[in-house]
Amino acid sequence: MTRRGMMGATAGLGVLSWGGPGRAEDDGGSIAARMDAAVEQAIIDADFSGALMLKRGDQVVYQRVVGQAERVFGAANRIDTRFNVASIGKMFTATAVLRLAEQGRVDLDAPVLRYLPDYPAPAIAGQITARQMLSHSSGVGNYWEAIAQKPSQAFVETRDFLPLIADQPLEFTPGARLGYSNGGYVILGLIVEALTGEAYADHIRRTIFEPLGMSGSGDWPLDLVVPNRADGYTRDNAVPGAWRNNLFVNQFRGGPAGGGYSTIEDLTTFVTALGDGRLLSPQMYATATTGLFDLGRARYGLGFMEETINGHRMVGNTGGHFGIAGEVWRYEDLGYTFAMLTNGEVDGYWSMNIAVKDILCGPSPASDAWRLGMAMTATARDDSVAAARALFDARPEGIQPRSVFEVEAAKARHRGNPEGAERIMQIAAIVEPPA
Repeated sequence: MTRRGMMGATAGLGVLSWGGPGRAEDDGGSIAARMDAAVEQAIIDADFSGALMLKRGDQVVYQRVVGQAERVFGAANRIDTRFNVASIGKMFTATAVLRLAEQGRVDLDAPVLRYLPDYPAPAIAGQITARQMLSHSSGVGNYWEAIAQKPSQAFVETRDFLPLIADQPLEFTPGARLGYSNGGYVILGLIVEALTGEAYADHIRRTIFEPLGMSGSGDWPLDLVVPNRADGYTRDNAVPGAWRNNLFVNQFRGGPAGGGYSTIEDLTTFVTALGDGRLLSPQMYATATTGLFDLGRARYGLGFMEETINGHRMVGNTGGHFGIAGEVWRYEDLGYTFAMLTNGEVDGYWSMNIAVKDILCGPSPASDAWRLGMAMTATARDDSVAAARALFDARPEGIQPRSVFEVEAAKARHRGNPEGAERIMQIAAIVEPPA
């Protein structure tokens, strides 16, 4: 599951510098030093907790782990820590479906009803296709509102999610536009199970994880003792300085829509194998990674996103939920693969997301917008609303601040500065007036 409002880009506050093309030298030492500096700043600014790995080919250019996998007993995160990957797991589902398509067992444009004749809403199953569900253009909705009203332990197998979505009307005409859909990926998982005779988790393990040696990846339920698995943490809204784990707002077990666990090394292994043709043919890889619909700065293809920064194309996916955020990217022309998994608040993820993209691809309008938003919140928090408004009024033409205000205000309250938080929300109301 991806909490889209909480996924975006980031960098340390630093000095506002309106960027142009250019990127770090290919000298690994230079890149590693810049990434180290960014991590140190993210720890200070955003309580960053997680793991990062940058590789070029088989060579590790940079890796770093900070924070705690379990805060009660102070267990540290490690390179091989298993983090919740949220919607990054949709890539595994997409890969399984696309492999079945290459084998001639799935027609991506055939109605779902062909593969799930007992689907409880046949009128809907007769309209939607695997291609539409892969690209989030089927009109099938989500299940988070419904699942919140039920015990999470009731949702263990793929079929357990079906009652949450089967009676929902389609949100729009299939194929018309993007509407991010976890429900569509549940249906894709059911197709995988119907065609292979295997449980979804077993099929992904047998066909992807085991052949690639991804021993740190799996869809383990929350109550299973899994060595070296990280909990996720969010700042307590009521008690300054306190943290809460995400166990009671998290999915009980991962599945086709995401929510499983992996490591940064496993994820870099996976995207490398994709690009090298070990999982999909070059033709299918190209089809899957070609964006069809805009999703913020990126475009969504068939289970994968593509983003281009200063002419450098990236292919991968992101994911996030409460206390969870991560990404994995293959920088196609630069030869890098990068994975980051975090188990803290989203601003820590944002911070490193922007920093890494700036280091590898050079500054962009997206990073300029982030820095403006961060500079405005810091100025409002530490100085005045008027001073923050002056930054806004002096911004370069076409630059709109990233909407970081609510998260930064919550952080200010958490750090014992309610007056600063109030000023942040005041500047937010000026630049983002309520509808």
